Amino acid sequence: MGILGRPQGLFELHSSDLCVGSMLSKSDVVEILGVTESDIQSVPFKNWKGIEAIDERELQKLWYANSIPNSPPAKIGNASVSLDEMILVKLIRLAYPHASVEHQVPWGRRRVDLKISVDGVSKFVEFHGPSHFAPSRYNSSPEHPSIRKAEIENHFGIECVLWPYWIQRCISNVRAIFDNDVNGLGVLWSTNVHFGTFVFPDSAQVIESINNRFRAMRDGGCGYFYGPSTEERNNPEHPVINQIQQGKKSIELLLPRGHSNIEQWVPQYLVA
Repeated sequence: MGILGRPQGLFELHSSDLCVGSMLSKSDVVEILGVTESDIQSVPFKNWKGIEAIDERELQKLWYANSIPNSPPAKIGNASVSLDEMILVKLIRLAYPHASVEHQVPWGRRRVDLKISVDGVSKFVEFHGPSHFAPSRYNSSPEHPSIRKAEIENHFGIECVLWPYWIQRCISNVRAIFDNDVNGLGVLWSTNVHFGTFVFPDSAQVIESINNRFRAMRDGGCGYFYGPSTEERNNPEHPVINQIQQGKKSIELLLPRGHSNIEQWVPQYLVA
């Protein structure tokens, strides 16, 4: 089973708080990669509810294969750049047009994904995909996320914000990094890596800490992450919810190690 399930929903760069999904429109691809329409004429876009769009996984494969002329390098030094990082960079530019953004910042033999400076305040951001939390073919033994965060902060003296895959790629979450009055958003719509598969004994605390940094909890919980159409968004319901309702999968998949309250972790209609 892959890390991501079948694509669902359409992401929209200029409506990122409201529009969640795996599909990227042609116009957004042009902006995210900084290319022209002629550069992507060989990209196999398909009709997605009347919009020319492509599954982000397919786009990343083409980009990594150097099949998109004039696109930015997919590696900086020895570090691979993810499409998620490219989307975050664009969202940062939209949220803070005058921000300074450094990508893949050198750190000894390693690199930090992003350094963002806004009005004299700097933050590091590390994007963490599913393989940072559960074993996969990319990472058979994930390191506890607090270790790298602490190492970066101790080395640079600057806060390192962990941005995991369940924190929505949107402008509100960019602003939540710098503005304590902004509430962020969490969302899950296609991943096959659920909280219940995380390897850390304190997984619940890890997730809560990250959610609280973005102020992404609602009424003390994160059940709204799974949709559908929660927080006035166009976010599809995660397929695992229907599978749980039909008895095909266990609700335990959604419950991280160390949790103490089921209601905090699942949509209310699963436990009502």
